[in-house]
Amino acid sequence: MPDSGGLPGFDPFMKFWTDMSAKMGAAGMAAPTPAPDMMAQMRKTFFGSMSEYAEEYMRSEQFLNGMKQAMDNSLTLKKQVNEFLQSGLQNAQMPSRADTDHIVLLLRGMEDRLLTKMDKLTARIDELEADRNGSNSSASSTKAKATAKRKR
Repeated sequence: MPDSGGLPGFDPFMKFWTDMSAKMGAAGMAAPTPAPDMMAQMRKTFFGSMSEYAEEYMRSEQFLNGMKQAMDNSLTLKKQVNEFLQSGLQNAQMPSRADTDHIVLLLRGMEDRLLTKMDKLTARIDELEADRNGSNSSASSTKAKATAKRKR
């Protein structure tokens, strides 16, 4: 006889059906085979009621509270493990993920400041070159006039 998994009250039920099927087989009676459409209807009814029951259960306060508590416990455990690993790395004087993240953050800040400074310097150089070219063009035109006067 198969093990019922230890459900109370299930063993007598299983024994009854096992005995009944054995007696029917000994008497030469075959179990009736249901029609395929009847089986499909039974399956549809069974799965419909099971899904309805499962949905009702999953929307119940008890289930939702249990899931919330499980998630909270999971997050707490993750936090504790991270703190434990962090302290282990710190005691071994090794860099941790938090340390590298902090260094990356500092480097990105420095990069932003350098790029801003370079943009300002580029703008300043462009201004100086524009002033120089402007004064050179006026100086070169004055020089050209002086050269023209000499040739006359």
